[in-house]
Amino acid sequence: MTFTCIIAVFRKSIIMQFSLLCAVCIMFVSCYSGKTNITGEQHQLNVSEENIDTTYFNDHFEIAEVVPLQTDETNLISDIKRLIRYKNQIILLSGNTRQIFIINSKGGVIEQRIHKTGNGPGESNVILDIGFDESSEQLLVYNDYSKLLFFDLQGNFLSETKVDDLYEEMTVVDGKVIFHNKLEGYSCYPLMIKVFNLKDKSWESFGEKDKIDFPIRNKGLQLVKSKNVWFTSPLNYSLFVFKDNQIDSLYQINVPNMSLSEDLIKQSVSNPPMFFEEVRNNNLIYSFHSIRETNNFLVLRSNQPGLFIVDKANNNVYWEKMVKENAFKFDLSSYYYPHDGDDGKIMFVFPPEIYTNYVKRLYDKRISAEQIKAIEMREEDNPVLVFYKEKDN
Repeated sequence: MTFTCIIAVFRKSIIMQFSLLCAVCIMFVSCYSGKTNITGEQHQLNVSEENIDTTYFNDHFEIAEVVPLQTDETNLISDIKRLIRYKNQIILLSGNTRQIFIINSKGGVIEQRIHKTGNGPGESNVILDIGFDESSEQLLVYNDYSKLLFFDLQGNFLSETKVDDLYEEMTVVDGKVIFHNKLEGYSCYPLMIKVFNLKDKSWESFGEKDKIDFPIRNKGLQLVKSKNVWFTSPLNYSLFVFKDNQIDSLYQINVPNMSLSEDLIKQSVSNPPMFFEEVRNNNLIYSFHSIRETNNFLVLRSNQPGLFIVDKANNNVYWEKMVKENAFKFDLSSYYYPHDGDDGKIMFVFPPEIYTNYVKRLYDKRISAEQIKAIEMREEDNPVLVFYKEKDN
């Protein structure tokens, strides 16, 4: 399968997800105000006109690492649902193929593959999410049987345990599994965090337990672990952090064209095509997602093009609708995807032709001879992971 075919499958999947998004959004926006009683000192961040369409990302970030994935006919990565960095390894969940890959980040070679379909021990029908416990160096696989499966980094199945409910996303921090957004059929709890302690098998709940119907799902992720565990909620413009067993709403981003009026929300029920036409024609923002935290910044996306960059030092927020390197001829933000891991980096998933034409030509000297050889020998369907770091200054 060529990379073009993979991209086509990926785009088809995104179109299907967007169609579902449109259908479920109609009922959801009419019953959820986006308000929360979660406490915490919140910074109101207003996006000013001078902070739109800047070159802020390019001024403060540079390429740090390039990882060309070495796929083949039996190991195809058609899309990325979750990617975790740990030391010199990358743990990747491919959503469409329902496979987990453990990859050497130095050369992009797949070291292990976990793909056990069924309902027996260590098997899954659908993998909903994955996490990694650094304290035990175990991979946790959360599946549609409401089970947590435990594997080592060699791909060996170790054990499993039952989870109390069905959730949308999860991550793992310090021996605790953090589940976000409990689901009950078509209903959800988007401001709820449930924590499962791996040591004593105990459960704790945090946040709000207000149930709503038909959650909005984004292309990116609502829950991401970087320097802290950040999450967002549909139709809510706050950025939430889960830390020290509490939820704080640290920031709210205010963009002039993000407001959904009451009349527009009513139209979402009485005249759905008009609602989405208004969203499209007026570039309305109804959700943020995919937060990554570095030493000095937060980087995130919305349902509109571009990246939002929050400067934590001065609480300024920048909205770059098209993120470009000086010599690049494509929109960098289109390929942004948040990975889990406190490595201070921002990841982009590039098609191979973009890497060949631009990145490799400009940044050959920053990668090893082994990587260059692997790239030159690669199949044309290999995606390339490009990690950016903060500039030294």
